[in-house]
Amino acid sequence: MFRLHFALLALAWALLQIDLIRIPLPQAYASPTPTKKHWKSQRPESSYARRNFETISRIYNLTVYPNQLPIFQAGGVGVPKGLFSANPVGRVDPVGTFTDFEHSIEYFFALSPLPEANPVRAAITGYQITEFSSQCRNVAASIVYLYCSVVNPGSPDHGKPLPPLKQVAFWRFNKCGAVKKYDAWIPNLNSWFEATTASYVTDPVFRNASIEQICGATQMRCQGPNAQWSSVGECVAALSQKTYGSYDEVWGDNIVCRSIHLVLTQVRPDVHCPHVGPTGGGKCVDVAYPKNYFSDEALYGQPTGETFMCD
Repeated sequence: MFRLHFALLALAWALLQIDLIRIPLPQAYASPTPTKKHWKSQRPESSYARRNFETISRIYNLTVYPNQLPIFQAGGVGVPKGLFSANPVGRVDPVGTFTDFEHSIEYFFALSPLPEANPVRAAITGYQITEFSSQCRNVAASIVYLYCSVVNPGSPDHGKPLPPLKQVAFWRFNKCGAVKKYDAWIPNLNSWFEATTASYVTDPVFRNASIEQICGATQMRCQGPNAQWSSVGECVAALSQKTYGSYDEVWGDNIVCRSIHLVLTQVRPDVHCPHVGPTGGGKCVDVAYPKNYFSDEALYGQPTGETFMCD
């Protein structure tokens, strides 16, 4: 059985995908989906800048539907060699910190939405690197726009543009040009979610419906040794007493955090089922600000301020 290894996106992809239990996946296209032109001004001049740009571009291209499908179907072996080191670590605000290959791959690719798995039929269908700088061999910075649209062939809405997402990121590469550390931020994530779905996290009706969906999906995916609740009713009663949260603050003992990890129960239920359960499994737990956002030394193993500076 396929077990996917680790981000991208977001965080709010979660509630878009909570209807996905086990669906047949279409075959990936033979060639990558064409992307929007991604040079804002001029191409990087140095060989290492071009190398770093290409690595980042290839990573984001794999978030474009259906380019992520081989990774869903084959797991970590579906990730092309040379994109990530064997043990990458990083932070993505407002989602969390990731400390190994499996978790990093899950963030960048397992959270990239499948149109078959959400009622809006949303997917990332293009990207544009709007800003890029790499002044030394091992460090780069980028701003990327992730363009979203409806993917529903035969429907009049097919191709309809949806609100885009932005990701601002710093990257550190190993000597072979693979990413080994990253620090990224997705601004206005909650606004993106509400504009895309026309659902509002402050709406009591939406909150109640989403809790019931989360609980129903949890009971179907988390069974046997991975079971978290004795019944859907017990789950609904317990989660209804918790803070709902916002997609601008996914960390916490809240419903939004559990919606993110619910998506990942499809790929590694033994790891992620505890995160959607009553205790949060060490992931969906309250952590006092600013611990998670400023844990640079613990996460990167370097003094704060040195990880993404040129040597």
